[in-house]
Amino acid sequence: MNRTETSPDSNASRDFIIGAHSRVWLKVARGLGAQATRFITLRHTQVADHDYHPGDRVWVLAYSRQPEENLRLLEQLQHVASQAEVIYISSSACIAANITHCYEYPRVKQQAADDARRLLGARVLTLGLIYDDPEELPRGTNAATSVAQLRSFLLSPEWPADSDTNLRLFTIVERRFANTAEAALHRLYGMLLSACKRWPCALRPLDALLRACGIRWYGYTYLSNRLWTAKS
Repeated sequence: MNRTETSPDSNASRDFIIGAHSRVWLKVARGLGAQATRFITLRHTQVADHDYHPGDRVWVLAYSRQPEENLRLLEQLQHVASQAEVIYISSSACIAANITHCYEYPRVKQQAADDARRLLGARVLTLGLIYDDPEELPRGTNAATSVAQLRSFLLSPEWPADSDTNLRLFTIVERRFANTAEAALHRLYGMLLSACKRWPCALRPLDALLRACGIRWYGYTYLSNRLWTAKS
């Protein structure tokens, strides 16, 4: 079983990571050092292999593009982890689902977060784009979460007094455009996105061209960052 060693004290609370191979967890785990021993990492197929006790935390990082698979995982947790505190790891991209359902990732991720709340009374921790170095982020304005920021939260989580309140663990990070031409293209893309209204996926041919050119701020990344900036 792919898991870390647990404390010999069986009464101690434990932290379970559902999504042992998620890119987010792998980034966080690299810097945990000796503190990694407090986390039990599980694949989604191993969820039912453990007894979850009051005081345990279950962090859900596992994600599938198929909504029914996400729902199945949460329903399984509902049966086996009803006494534990469940935290669903969501994404700042989900805000795009308030505008359009044409982007798959924000729509499916938001549905899973809603299901986690409904079935498990889960807390929802919303992350931005994950980075070690800000230079890894797309150019422009980003809702972003550093690996160090997330690692610190996992080791010592602090929640709002209102348990029904989502926690947004990200900040707005600016990254300069490569040149004036890219900055102008970014503005033009925003105008086209506004013109598309609820159907921004009409820009997918342009998105493919931007991706081929190594530009990463298109699509729901652009839309979600614009919405978070407008709300900030």
